[in-house]
Amino acid sequence: MTETSARTRAASTGTGEARPAPRSRVLTIVPPVVIALLMVALSRYAGDGISDPDALWHIRAGDVLRQRWQFAGDDPLGTFTHGRWILNQWLGELLMSVTHSWGGLPAVAWLTTVGRIGVCLAVYAACVRRAGSLPAAVVTAATVVGVAGGLSPRPQLVAFVLLAVTVSGWLATATDLRPRWWLVGTAWLWACCHGTWVVGVMVGLATVGGLVLERRLDLRGAVKLALLPMLSVVVATLTPLGPALFSGFAAVRAVSPYIQEWQHPSPTSPSTLAVAALATSTLLLWWRQRELRSWSRLALWLLGVGWAALYARTVPVGAIILAPLAAEAVSHVLGRPAGASRWQNRVVGLGAALALAVGAAAAAAGPHGPVGVPERLSPALDALPVGSVVWNDDALGGWLIYSHPSLRQTADTRAELYGVAAARSYLMVIAARPGWEAQFDRLHPQAVLVGQGAPLVDGLERRGGWHEVGRDGGFVLLEAVSPP
Repeated sequence: MTETSARTRAASTGTGEARPAPRSRVLTIVPPVVIALLMVALSRYAGDGISDPDALWHIRAGDVLRQRWQFAGDDPLGTFTHGRWILNQWLGELLMSVTHSWGGLPAVAWLTTVGRIGVCLAVYAACVRRAGSLPAAVVTAATVVGVAGGLSPRPQLVAFVLLAVTVSGWLATATDLRPRWWLVGTAWLWACCHGTWVVGVMVGLATVGGLVLERRLDLRGAVKLALLPMLSVVVATLTPLGPALFSGFAAVRAVSPYIQEWQHPSPTSPSTLAVAALATSTLLLWWRQRELRSWSRLALWLLGVGWAALYARTVPVGAIILAPLAAEAVSHVLGRPAGASRWQNRVVGLGAALALAVGAAAAAAGPHGPVGVPERLSPALDALPVGSVVWNDDALGGWLIYSHPSLRQTADTRAELYGVAAARSYLMVIAARPGWEAQFDRLHPQAVLVGQGAPLVDGLERRGGWHEVGRDGGFVLLEAVSPP
């Protein structure tokens, strides 16, 4: 009998556990060091400052919430929005606002580092619960690549952590059939932070459906486990938003064709390739390891692949769902038992502390203002009369909300609040397509702030009545020669 076949026969059926194989000291040291170095590497990005256009309006939304404690109603951050203002990410925005009040944007950059490290630790914990420390570390590193596009300073970082916790909890339930009622509380917290809480419900339904197909549940057991995702939906209505929490999904879906991150993912991007590697390797290893083949695992695999293939924005969701499945499969082939030793966990903990310290130092030494914005044009913008309308690139809308609240931006990345008609009008005007003049004039702009290469700039120059005030960071500011 070969060593490989011996390891295969030693693996226990369907539990994710295997008989320990001899370990070298190097293979024992490497996993926690890899995770520690990965967290330190993530923390260094705190020195890059805040460049995400969404982060700035998230901060202001949290500021408004602290002032009014109003979770829905008319939009206080924009004049030209049409949809109802619904703070479905209110808890994360509140945290960002409080952090910003303590230390400005550097503090928010450090808070982002906390979130990134939290995602890394949550994924590693989910993996090491199903696999040995070495496979868990390798898969976690691949998953971080898959999640990289979503590690921005937004409340979704909390959602990624809770997704990893939820997947881990349901995989444990698939093993011992015990309901983990704390998943309902996790769903409530998740619903306060981000709209992806519905993915947690899907994870639960997929697992229960798989267990029913495996005939491991009788009717009573199936109903008992199915209560978990059902109660998760119920408790979502018990957040401060109430049933209004559900009204935002249709608005986002309506404008998604006009938003870049809601397009299908690029098949050649590093994140997509990393997720494809996780999905493919898991399937191949399942084919080799018969004891890992189960409907519940397959249901979660399909859910992860589906989310990863749906939109560029949901590639991280798919990566996190697939991570513990891949780690478990690799661990079975290597004959490694699940779990990490106490000293390995201590090394990971020390790595997290070091990463937080590095992130704090990098954030303090980094930019104290927004990054990637035309800051040199601020004096000209401040000189505009209060309430002036600025027809702007939507990527600069958050900056105008944050740095120039006395002006009225015509667009920002909260596309669901502007609606489909506004999205179409925006694309028509910035591209100077036929009929753009009427769409432009109806907003009565006093200034225009767009990318230097935007066709709108040439259109206004040909039309006349506008003069260039200045350029900075790839953007140009134009002002009307006479008030509109």
